[in-house]
Amino acid sequence: MAIRDRALVILATLTDTFYGFRAGPVKTPSFAQASSLPHSEDNPTAQPLAGFGKSVARLRAIPAYLGNRTDTGDVLILAVFLVAFLTGYGALLIDFPIPVLGLLGVISLATLALAGSAAWHRFQPASGTRHGMPGTTKTIPVHGSRVPEASLSIEQALPLPSRREHGLLEQYWIESPFTSVRIVRKGNEGFVYTVDEPSLTEEEQAVLFETSSHLRKVIVYDNPENPPAERLDASTISHIIREFHPRIANDRLAILSYYLRRDHSGYGPLEALMRDPALEDISCNGENLPVFVFHRTHGSLPTNILFREGELDQFVLKLAQKANKQISLSNPMVDATLPGGSRVQITFSNIVSLRGSSFTIRKFRADPMTPLDLIRYGTYSAEVLAFLWLVIEHRKSLIIAGGTASGKTSTMNAVSLFIPLNAKIVSLEDTHEIQLPHKNWLATITRELTVSGVQGDIDLFSLLKASMRQRPEFIIVGEVRGREAQTLFQAMNTGHATLSTLHAGSVREAINRLTHEPISVPPVMFTALDLVISQSVFTYGNQRVRRCSAINEITVNDEGTIIPRLLYSGMSRATQQDGFHRNRKCSTRSRCCGDGRRSRLQKN
Repeated sequence: MAIRDRALVILATLTDTFYGFRAGPVKTPSFAQASSLPHSEDNPTAQPLAGFGKSVARLRAIPAYLGNRTDTGDVLILAVFLVAFLTGYGALLIDFPIPVLGLLGVISLATLALAGSAAWHRFQPASGTRHGMPGTTKTIPVHGSRVPEASLSIEQALPLPSRREHGLLEQYWIESPFTSVRIVRKGNEGFVYTVDEPSLTEEEQAVLFETSSHLRKVIVYDNPENPPAERLDASTISHIIREFHPRIANDRLAILSYYLRRDHSGYGPLEALMRDPALEDISCNGENLPVFVFHRTHGSLPTNILFREGELDQFVLKLAQKANKQISLSNPMVDATLPGGSRVQITFSNIVSLRGSSFTIRKFRADPMTPLDLIRYGTYSAEVLAFLWLVIEHRKSLIIAGGTASGKTSTMNAVSLFIPLNAKIVSLEDTHEIQLPHKNWLATITRELTVSGVQGDIDLFSLLKASMRQRPEFIIVGEVRGREAQTLFQAMNTGHATLSTLHAGSVREAINRLTHEPISVPPVMFTALDLVISQSVFTYGNQRVRRCSAINEITVNDEGTIIPRLLYSGMSRATQQDGFHRNRKCSTRSRCCGDGRRSRLQKN
């Protein structure tokens, strides 16, 4: 074997000692991909030259390997420089035989070239470390303190935390293997909703910054009619990332792609929260304050996500943009609907909210609530829903009253499924929440203009007046809170069956709200209203439960006094499930079933 070949083999052996490489097949994917030589195990006939081929392959991959190391890269580069110095020093000052001198000279030059190349790879990115890059906010801690090695698969690098963690209540994946959620106790703070995402090295953060800047140009100038999600396909993202980092391993490429998709087509640091089906609400009350969520099982929880100074203003502007709304210092409050149907209320700057910008997102349920869901959750019994089916079938009007987040709209959506399939339905809402399978259904929403001096606002009152000309059989109003209630009662008195919701704690509170300012419906108009369903939300143990608390039939006597008649009172299906007790006042004669027959809503 030639002296040069022997020098390469000896140098490869030295690098095995310095960098921990062992004899045998190269098993590190990123390291193997850096070499242009085939793997020795792929060609059985090349086994006699396996050692030499592996040595050359490793030598060619070492500069890129050292350049990508952030923990021990500097020490290893200095070690290679030391080898070059010692071999060169020995060749010059010690009287060795000519072959040994030649060998030492080759080793010295080779190690010097190797160290220089590795140093160039190490410090080649000129952008350096950038702080505050998109996708790597300070609000979400990394999963573990050490960056997963590229030789591991993504699942191995980002495992779901063990349930043996102290104080761990629940854990689950949001997007395997990138995002997971832990609900864990943190000292006296109680339980915290913790989002775990993969960490990035300094070089990967720089690549992410450059790639994000480039992707913004792609999104703006490449097919602007299409939404960003359609333009950010996996192949496009991978191609752009490899332009900035050709040597990146496949598992790290997948992680960078995740961050780019999260920030450009998703909701940034809130992407995991928006994708968690167990959450009902997401809210942030100001800068440097944790984002809070309302979990279906565990109630209100703080998260490990917070927005620093200036970040929250940028984020609420992004939310308004996603909702196709304008928000500014002159118009600092916006109610809107996000893509996908979630409702959002935004305040901008500290003009209205003293702690700065804020937002509250009421997440949209992807699958609409059905009567079977109401029975399954114990909100209503099958007998009560059968009664409501008869009420809808006979085209009676009803209002569902309850407090905030008591499930009024979900109940109205569920009982609306009892409407005959071919009946003409017109729904009126501020934000779209009603979901019906009926084909003869016209869904309308309000419009609010923020341009001063321009008329064009369309409120519920305008929509309700227009719906009267569309010959509806059923009118569904998302919520009555103002002058549209008078038009709604006019529609009831003209024979239209109506369904609506109202913020009120009981039937008496509902009547008081409707008969006083700013609604002011005359008591005589209540003859057209048939039922008021009261719905409440309770906390039992660690769970928040929603129950139908009462069903009242509305009557008006000759003196014009509104008299609610109790048809049902109690917590549906609650005795065995959560320990609530019921008052079984269920037997009465009701006009809601059309023919005056007795309606008996008794529990087993």
